[in-house]
Amino acid sequence: MKLNKIALALFAITAAPLAANAGVTITPLLLGYHWTEDGEDQRDLLANYNDGAENYYVENGLYTGAALGIELTPSTQFQVEYGVSNTDAISNRGSAYNADAEHEMISGNFLIGFEEFSGYTDNAFKPYALIGAGQSKLEIEDANGNMVSGTKDTIGNLGLGAMYRINDALSLRGEGRAIHNFDQNWWEGMALAGLEVVLGGHLAPTVAVPPMQEPLVNTAPVVVVESDLDSDGDGVPDSIDACPGTPMNVVVDERGCPVPVDITDELKMELRVFFDNDKSTIKNQYKPEIAKVAEKMREYPNSTARVEGHASKTGPSARYNQRLSEARAVAVKSMLTNEFGIEPNRLSTVGYGYDQPIADNNTEEGRAMNRRVYAIITGDKTMTVEQTKDMVVQ
Repeated sequence: MKLNKIALALFAITAAPLAANAGVTITPLLLGYHWTEDGEDQRDLLANYNDGAENYYVENGLYTGAALGIELTPSTQFQVEYGVSNTDAISNRGSAYNADAEHEMISGNFLIGFEEFSGYTDNAFKPYALIGAGQSKLEIEDANGNMVSGTKDTIGNLGLGAMYRINDALSLRGEGRAIHNFDQNWWEGMALAGLEVVLGGHLAPTVAVPPMQEPLVNTAPVVVVESDLDSDGDGVPDSIDACPGTPMNVVVDERGCPVPVDITDELKMELRVFFDNDKSTIKNQYKPEIAKVAEKMREYPNSTARVEGHASKTGPSARYNQRLSEARAVAVKSMLTNEFGIEPNRLSTVGYGYDQPIADNNTEEGRAMNRRVYAIITGDKTMTVEQTKDMVVQ
């Protein structure tokens, strides 16, 4: 089987300017098995060169192809695919008249990940649905190289498949596909497998931050009515005393209510999570530390965390390491929100690539220290008590 030289040239020319951009996918080789309809409809179609005296049907065969795509979202991409099936065309006049059949297909397909409907996940298994359309060209040549039949038709593609991400750059791909020939009104089928390469790293998920709300301020006026009676002896007449029966030792405001004093307990906490080379998956040994951060953030409801991602200087480019550092920060944030219930708007993420090393990137030990997430958690917890006259206010 051979891959058409035009397809190889197309991929070489198109991939070069896109290689520096994140989210560009290349599947250099797709291997599969192509089923074609062998009934009367196909024989009638492929008889048109000899006024029906000779007709053919095409046998099933091996399919080879390649695809070039770009990610539209972290789990959806658009691909252009070209492929060829070379097989035999069976003649109605006997095996001596059998011919060679070349079936070319080019199509544009959307690969829509099911995560589009369930939210972003760090699971390496990525199922998807495929929908697309294109053109099918079938040519049948006899042993002397003369074209004896053929057709060029519009096709539509429907399929289900899955990617398994080996790392941030490589994914295994498997797919089952149904192909409908609109012009001839028949169905074909295909089973495919291949290895997908991502240039510049996958797109990172975006996290929406809700806008800040202005605090509500009570501007209701206080009406003061003169009166000589003060039953609780707090210095505020009963006619305007909103809190009657206040103990004698408590300091009150102009409405006769106790004056609160806030006692503040501040929180400052750090978190460090280290990653394997070229990975953004959190190792089990760090999950208890992340759980402690979540527990403290629940204890201090107004606390926030700034999650910083970093990378060692080993990736193919600075842009690749930048996206890898962002993915690591997002992984920690996702665990805090999805597994421990911390509100997303209390967490911010940033990636620094390899611009802020804490160790020597020329040694393995130093690179291991630089593949990290560093988070700073700050906040405070306030307890309100009634101020007494003998209390010393600092």
